Amino acid sequence: MDYFLNIQRCIDYIEIHLNQDLDVNEAINKTHMSKFHFYRLFKSVVGVTIHEYIKRRKLSEAAEHLFRTNDDVLTTAVTYGFHSQEVFTRNFKKCFGYPPAQFRKLKPENWQLLATKKIRVDALRLDAKAYNGKVIILEHVDYIRNLTLVGVERVTTNDEGSTVTEAMLHFLDVAEKITNRADKTIYRLCYDIQELDKNETYKELIAYEVRDASHVPDGMKIKHIDGVKVATYTHHGFLFSEEEKKIIDTYQFLYRYRIPFAEHDLTNDFILEKYGADFKGPFHQDSVLHISFSIK
Repeated sequence: MDYFLNIQRCIDYIEIHLNQDLDVNEAINKTHMSKFHFYRLFKSVVGVTIHEYIKRRKLSEAAEHLFRTNDDVLTTAVTYGFHSQEVFTRNFKKCFGYPPAQFRKLKPENWQLLATKKIRVDALRLDAKAYNGKVIILEHVDYIRNLTLVGVERVTTNDEGSTVTEAMLHFLDVAEKITNRADKTIYRLCYDIQELDKNETYKELIAYEVRDASHVPDGMKIKHIDGVKVATYTHHGFLFSEEEKKIIDTYQFLYRYRIPFAEHDLTNDFILEKYGADFKGPFHQDSVLHISFSIK
C-alpha cells in the first residue's frame, strides 16, 4: 500500500470541499485505510491532526477571500464552514494575529507566511526516503497465537500518551487480583478507535497474559487474540524524561518513515506493546519495549 499516495488522495478531497460542509470520514475513506492508523499516520507525516489541518486550510482560504473580495466577515465565515462568526473570529485571530475585520482593513503584507498551503506529499516522500536510507530497522513478522489477556481497560486519546505511566502504575496496584498469570510480562493493547467531538479515542487494556480466564476480577476486562499476523518493532531506552518523550518519537518515526515503506498493510485490529523481562522501567536507558502492529 502506498501510504503517501493515500494521504494525498485525502488532501485532494479536502481541497475540493474546503468551502463545503466537509465530511472527514468520507475524506478518510478515500485512503482505503483504517481510521485506527490513519490519524497517527497523517499527524506523523503532515505534522498536525487532520482536523487541525482542515481548520488551518479553511482559515487560510478565508483570509485570501477577505483579502481579495468585499464579502463581509459573516458571509466569509459561513462560506468556509464556520457556522458562528464568534468561532471564526477567535480562530482567525489565533492564526493570523488579527480579528477578520482588522485584518481586512490593515491588509498585513506578511499574512501569507502564516497561512497553511496545500500539502504536497511528494516533498514529504523525499524526506522520508532520505531518512529511511540512513536507519536500519529491525522488523519481525509473525502470528500471535492463543493470547488471552486480563486487565484494566480505559478509554484514552493520542494526546494522552504521557498518562500511560500513571495507568500502568494503577494496573500494578490491582494486578495481584489476576490469577493464573503466565508470567510477569505486561501488555498494553490499543484497539476499537472511535471519533468523538473531532478527537479520536480508543480503548486501552493494560493486562497480564493468563493461562485460564475462567475468573476475571471485578472491574477488569478480558481480551483474546489468536491467529493475528503482526509486524513487531523494538524501542530501546527510556520512554519519558523531563524534556523528551522518546516512545512518542519512536511511534512518529515508525508512522512517518518506516510504515510508508512497509510491504504489508496495517489493519485496525490493534497495536500491542509488550513489556517483558528486558523492560527496566519507563525512565531507564536500557529498557526494551516491543511494539506489534496487526497487519494483513
